Amino acid sequence: MGGNQTSVTEFILLGFPLSPGIQMVLFGLFSLFFVFTLLGNGVILGLISLDSRLHTPMYYFLSHLAIVDIAYACNTVPQMLVNLLKPDKPISFAGCLTQTFLFLTFAHTECLLLVVMSYDPYVAICHPLRYSAIMSWRVCITLTLTSWILGVLLAVVHLVLLIPLPFCGPRNVNHFFCEIIAVLKLACADTHINEIAVLAGAVSVLLGPFSSIVVSYMHILCAILKIQSGEGRQKAFSTCSSHLCVVGLFYGTAIIMYVGPRYGNPQEQKKYLLLFHSLFNPMLNPLIYSLRNKEVKTALKRMLEKERKEESANHPVGSDLTDEKLPKNFRGHVAQVPPLTNNPEVGEEYSDSQRVSLRLSDAEVTQCVGLQIPNMSLSTYCLTSMGGNQTWITEVTLLGFQVDPALELFLFGLFCLFYTLTLLGNGVILGLICLDSRLHTPMYFFLSHLAIVDISYASNNVPKMLANLVNLKRTISFAPCIMQTFLYLAFAHIECLILVVMSYDRFVAICHPLHYTVIMNWKICMVLAGTSWVFSFLLALVHLILILRLPFCGPHEINHFFCEILSVLKLACADTRLNQVVIFAACVFILLGPLCLVLVSYSRILFTILRIQSGEGRRKAFSTCSSHLCVVGLFFGSAIVMYMAPKSRHPEEQQKILSLFYSLFNPMLNPLIYSLRNAEVKGALRRVLYKWRHM
Repeated sequence: MGGNQTSVTEFILLGFPLSPGIQMVLFGLFSLFFVFTLLGNGVILGLISLDSRLHTPMYYFLSHLAIVDIAYACNTVPQMLVNLLKPDKPISFAGCLTQTFLFLTFAHTECLLLVVMSYDPYVAICHPLRYSAIMSWRVCITLTLTSWILGVLLAVVHLVLLIPLPFCGPRNVNHFFCEIIAVLKLACADTHINEIAVLAGAVSVLLGPFSSIVVSYMHILCAILKIQSGEGRQKAFSTCSSHLCVVGLFYGTAIIMYVGPRYGNPQEQKKYLLLFHSLFNPMLNPLIYSLRNKEVKTALKRMLEKERKEESANHPVGSDLTDEKLPKNFRGHVAQVPPLTNNPEVGEEYSDSQRVSLRLSDAEVTQCVGLQIPNMSLSTYCLTSMGGNQTWITEVTLLGFQVDPALELFLFGLFCLFYTLTLLGNGVILGLICLDSRLHTPMYFFLSHLAIVDISYASNNVPKMLANLVNLKRTISFAPCIMQTFLYLAFAHIECLILVVMSYDRFVAICHPLHYTVIMNWKICMVLAGTSWVFSFLLALVHLILILRLPFCGPHEINHFFCEILSVLKLACADTRLNQVVIFAACVFILLGPLCLVLVSYSRILFTILRIQSGEGRRKAFSTCSSHLCVVGLFFGSAIVMYMAPKSRHPEEQQKILSLFYSLFNPMLNPLIYSLRNAEVKGALRRVLYKWRHM
């Protein structure tokens, strides 16, 4: 090609250019996530292999998804962990191309498997009588094999186009693995054909499969709405919920990566999105399928129970138990009733609830006595002395709004409308920020995060509330209830912190306008947004850990429309003072702290605005902050009323209304405020509409 050209034999992966201390923290954190990924997907695979009740098409496809997730993570994460410890360790050219090929293969295969998994519930719900004929094992094997073969062939196309390119330098790949776009930037030849192939591949394996999934679920939704029984509708929805969560995670990040706007440094943005794909998605998928899927949880319980029985058979205890070995209050109760397995009053067969109850009772006996005692009378006596007949609840009832059926139907229609407006409004805000390059600024970058939080916030609580308004059976299993509590806390914390970050952005823009681009560079913006998300989930995780340590033995009713943390704690049959202290401390830290920072920022902003000589300048500065001030007032105002105002005679009813404001009205009003009071957003909307009109 005319020059002193040499062939590159190895590359350096730049990874995350951070300080050594932060890299060590990331190494430990990512190692933990990687172990969880392998463990979670391994458990899913083991359960499907060992439990014959899971030998169905749905779980056959799920096993392939687990294999892809393990392979996906193992392809990229180990090299990333090595680079965090040894940043200058190179990767060979052949190893780099192999990693690129495998990444593309597993990404394409997962896209196609998710389509196949959406086709399975479509047949099950829309054509239940023909399900066994349509989804025969021959068809299932053909579908999975086709997914794998197409995934490999599409990756081979990219590999064939990549290998002939000359690589003569530089050697530094600005990524934590050999991602195809990052590798193409190192080629010293025209990569136009490669880029077209990458774009065409993204459209074919991203937009095509996603459209198929949307069509499948539209048919499923229509079929579900025709079901007369409320319980039947709930069962049909629960069948699809896990898959919808996984589809949302996978395609959501993919759409943001390939369709979203490129802020400042798109390569850095792409790193974090691909980190989500490579590490967090494979880790979260087994959690979603285990927490939201009753059959998987039941299979896990059966396996644990089987292991416990085998251990009990191999190590029988209790036969040599005498009164001398027991505390005084247990003496005389050992021989009152024969062992449980031979008890004619109880019988040989037990229901699931009885099995759980009896097993936990014996565990409580073990805790009391320090010995395993397979004796019903002693178990009962021990539990009585501990405070009554305790059983572990497996599901709870959400009482919701206790009003007339006619009013419930009216509320259902009203809240459906509000929820639709919430999704539509925040979706329009996200779309405008993505499509209009004039909105690619730090302010609108943070606003896009606020819109994502509002959509997530509403979607966590409102769908279950709507289902309960039309169903007589208003139960929710315990694991999804705790998950709902965790997500509610996480999104509430994120919104608090994002609002503080947005006020800091306005403070810098108005008080230090000449230094704005230096202070609010894209690296700082991403760090602030990322810190808000990570810190919020960690804080919510603290509450989750403290809740899971508690025993829950009743009552089974939550006087709320979702699993709000204080309502859940009322079901615990143990001391919850530690939980309440942590909640109070978190409220002070995450509510009063951010509010004080917002007030300080706007005090400084106000003083700066008052010094502006021009009336036009003051008006423009005020209009820049007015939308954010309205949102801050709505969010923190309702929070202060909920947590700091004196409680009425019916504090739970008051809390329901305020939580409804948080979950539904705030997310709906935020995009309206930003669109009606923000000239730039209205201008962007006009430009988009004008462009569409003249297409």
